[in-house]
Amino acid sequence: MIKDFVVCDLETTGLNPVNDKIIEVGLVRLAQGEIAGEYHTLVNPGVKLPLKIKRLTGINDSDLAGAPHIESVLPEILDFIGENAIAGHNIQFDLSFLSAARGVPLPNPVFDTLELARIVAPDAANFRLDSLCDTFKINQAEKHRALGDAKAAAFLLKELTGKLCEINLNTLMQLNSLLAEARSDWSGFTSELIKNRLKSFPDQKISPVSYWKRDGEKIFSKARSHCEYSGDSEKHLLKEEEVVSFFSQDGPLAAVLPAYEHRPQQVAMVSKVTQALNEEKYLLMEAGTGVGKSMAYLVPAVMWSLLSGERSLIATHTINLQEQLWIKDIPLLTEVIKAPFRAALAKGRQNYICLRRWVSVLEGFHLPEEAAFYARLLTWLTATNTGDKSELNISPVESELWLNVCGETDGCLGSRCLYQRDCFVNRARKLAEEADLIITNHSLLFSDIKVENKALPAYGPLIIDEAHHLEESATTHLGRQFSQSAACRWLGVAGKTLSKLAEKAPPADGLKWVQALKKAQETRLEAVEAVRLFFMVVWDAAVDNLSDIEKEYNRFSLRLSRLEQVYEELLASGQKCLRTLREFIDDLKTCANFMEVWSLSEDAWVGGARDAAQICSGGEVLAADFQFILEGSDPEFVYWADFEHSPRSQNRNCALIAAPINAGAILYDRLFKNKKTVILTSATLAVSGNFLHFMERNGLDYIPEERLVTALHDSPFVYDQQALLCISRDLPVQGSVNEEVYYDKLEKALFKLLETAGGRTLVLFTSHRTLREIYGRLKPGLENIDICLLGHGIDGSRTRLLDEFKKDGRTVLFGASSFWEGVDVPGDALACVVIVKLPFMSPSVPVIEARLEDLARRAKDGFRALSVPQAVIRLKQGFGRLIRSSKDRGCVVILDRRILDRSYGRQFLLSLPLKSHIRGDLDLISKKVLDWLGAGKNN
Repeated sequence: MIKDFVVCDLETTGLNPVNDKIIEVGLVRLAQGEIAGEYHTLVNPGVKLPLKIKRLTGINDSDLAGAPHIESVLPEILDFIGENAIAGHNIQFDLSFLSAARGVPLPNPVFDTLELARIVAPDAANFRLDSLCDTFKINQAEKHRALGDAKAAAFLLKELTGKLCEINLNTLMQLNSLLAEARSDWSGFTSELIKNRLKSFPDQKISPVSYWKRDGEKIFSKARSHCEYSGDSEKHLLKEEEVVSFFSQDGPLAAVLPAYEHRPQQVAMVSKVTQALNEEKYLLMEAGTGVGKSMAYLVPAVMWSLLSGERSLIATHTINLQEQLWIKDIPLLTEVIKAPFRAALAKGRQNYICLRRWVSVLEGFHLPEEAAFYARLLTWLTATNTGDKSELNISPVESELWLNVCGETDGCLGSRCLYQRDCFVNRARKLAEEADLIITNHSLLFSDIKVENKALPAYGPLIIDEAHHLEESATTHLGRQFSQSAACRWLGVAGKTLSKLAEKAPPADGLKWVQALKKAQETRLEAVEAVRLFFMVVWDAAVDNLSDIEKEYNRFSLRLSRLEQVYEELLASGQKCLRTLREFIDDLKTCANFMEVWSLSEDAWVGGARDAAQICSGGEVLAADFQFILEGSDPEFVYWADFEHSPRSQNRNCALIAAPINAGAILYDRLFKNKKTVILTSATLAVSGNFLHFMERNGLDYIPEERLVTALHDSPFVYDQQALLCISRDLPVQGSVNEEVYYDKLEKALFKLLETAGGRTLVLFTSHRTLREIYGRLKPGLENIDICLLGHGIDGSRTRLLDEFKKDGRTVLFGASSFWEGVDVPGDALACVVIVKLPFMSPSVPVIEARLEDLARRAKDGFRALSVPQAVIRLKQGFGRLIRSSKDRGCVVILDRRILDRSYGRQFLLSLPLKSHIRGDLDLISKKVLDWLGAGKNN
């Protein structure tokens, strides 16, 4: 077994080994787990360093001016490495640069600590070197310097291989098999580890206990009595003064929160929530940033459930808020509310691993990427108590593979399952059934509606947070979809299942069984080809109907009604594809019927029968959705296709979608109509001080007036003292002038503002195309004045960008779409928010276009009734990124003059929490921004 390594780390000018250069080399020789030698050198790249690299490493051009070039130190580097195994964190990156410098790849064995960390620490928050060093308590003296990182990677390697050695023999042998299938360099290491262990302990027995077994008492707590929601239950009322007392200056919250601030707005919200619970009302409530709305509804909800026995349900839109409630707020509540209560986090079955499907998957042959992911799951299963995939840091590719092993309603064997006692889905369901309070998300809330309230336990009061997303969530989850990727994935799973079945000897009807399997396999191949041909027709039709500008985008949408000239051809191809899919489903059902009969007498066929039945059920849903969209006969729905292609990989995907045009009617009929108490809240619901737009879009206008209560609680922040609002008159409206002219003016305006603010700015765009264009224009000039520019979709993931933005003061972040909300950067890192354009939704977005048409049919002005209110709410969200605490101070600059020139602009201004603003040219605004930020430093 390899015990000696040379651990390598390089710092470079960029990510491309062909065009970028090495600037620093760090090597550490690790012998028997101890550092036995070091090598370090700076390298002159012969080019100027990018600002981002200077910031990251602390290395400047002057440091490298007298350093040797790579050609002169390469012999020393190769001599230090010798024939040793090379290790490092994401080592292929470093090797690609060394290979480029050498001219040929290095022949040494290679071991990646990043890959090993993903295997032995699969539940790590992330797999960056500095984060893993924190996890394993490794002192990382110099971050992002070659020798410091090489030493850190060496110590990490020692920790990770130590964890590998701790794995029991049974699990290690299964892991070794998966790593071999994954073609992992670590498979040789684990193979030697197994041999050495067997030599040292030749009588070592393989444990008969499965690695996922847990103490039953830890998994299933003893049930307690809990009243289910019942409309006939005895009426219990909360004492409002008792609930409010939790929020007093010397109350229970203040006792456990050292920095607790008494906020009158929060107390008012608590009173409204308590009254709504007592009076069984619908409460629609906006609570500005800083009110503390989570606690304002959590405390009354828990006390109500304890008093009445009715379970309360809280639904959020984002995972971030769901996790905040679960990880931060609920533990705090257990200290505040002395009476014991139970809370549960409810998620869909697909969030949990199914042990039966897991064992079934392990029995087959795996592609390398499948085996690598299953190796991670294997080690994770030895430790997890929940089986919840949120514990794993899963990539998009792995998310597809997760679908092969997650829980599915149709695939559940129930009491006939061999793994019922250890089932993670059962555990989560039991915890939810025993809970007083359930925290879930909009997605599961709508899934519960679709399956007629079978996904969630019965509940009483419903609290919907982030309610401004409710219409969007209903549109997404109550619609229909048939996508190329989903169809191919389903056909792929079916193909693997048939291949596995072909290896099993049937107990009876052998010839008929073989014939049924053969026919199903043949029909599946026909279905694969039919799906391919159909989506080829859709792609060709779409490309013919796109403008040149639209063709530049990696993603675009097209209403099916726009394809009327070729729709007959598309329909014919779709119907042929649908017939083939249904024929394959019928053939698969024939196989499932055989197994269903055999399963009555032989348990060995139970799982296979249920798997085949589940695949059939999944196929029938796909086919039904496909038919619904193809026919397009329901006038209450809009039908379109989403297209996505990757220029790099040439991968393409198309999804046909049908969504309800009027989600409000569906929301009322299927969610609100039969509820007694519903509380909807968000920081952004009102437009011009009222809720009429939200009520109409979400079906609350059907609620009797006497049952609906509204409340608007302003933020406790003193915006007139903390924020400056500036509106520029300089820029023309995009589209009113030549595009190049607009870009030139926007480039100059942003450069002036970003220079004035010294970075520390979030720039919000409504268009990725404009963002990329201005990013390319501004980056060199900003770097020359020591301002680092980060771009959404250019420089990394959303989380990574925000982490970098928070670290460095002189940094600018360009964001689109998701950056308009959910960005929380308190303190000095963010001093300015620039809003490039008013955030109107494009009227060419299919669902928006259909809703505008629907409003026109009802003789309503769609722009005033839909477009403006949506944009107002979005602007409020963007504005809200600036002030996140009572100590924050900064500026918001709006570069869209329409807010001043158009009649609807007043609605935008009235919805913002500032009474006054500055308007004028960029010179005036830059001076005001400079004065405001300077005054903040002096205070």
